[in-house]
Amino acid sequence: MKEMTSREETDAALGEETALLFKYSMTCPISANARQEMDSLLSGGEPVPVYRVDVNARREVSDYVAERTGVQHESPQVILLRGGRPVWDADRFGVTAGAIREQLGLAAPGG
Repeated sequence: MKEMTSREETDAALGEETALLFKYSMTCPISANARQEMDSLLSGGEPVPVYRVDVNARREVSDYVAERTGVQHESPQVILLRGGRPVWDADRFGVTAGAIREQLGLAAPGG
């Protein structure tokens, strides 16, 4: 998982064929749950490039993600990009490893 700290890094993420953008807060308990879900997703390796942004530390980057994708800002939030365009997003308790795996067409672990 790569931390996005600039507009240029956001533009690079949007240039990927398929990528996940993960927006979170280090101070929010709901974000802590979402980070655990992302860790679960990534425990077997990154199925696609994953970029994350701490919305408190990098608010300008978080706002730029919303501007570039057209997806209203939420936190925590995950956005699935295909060809640089958002095709799916989830926020708050909707950020689950299972939901992301489903959107990526991946089988559940052990299944």
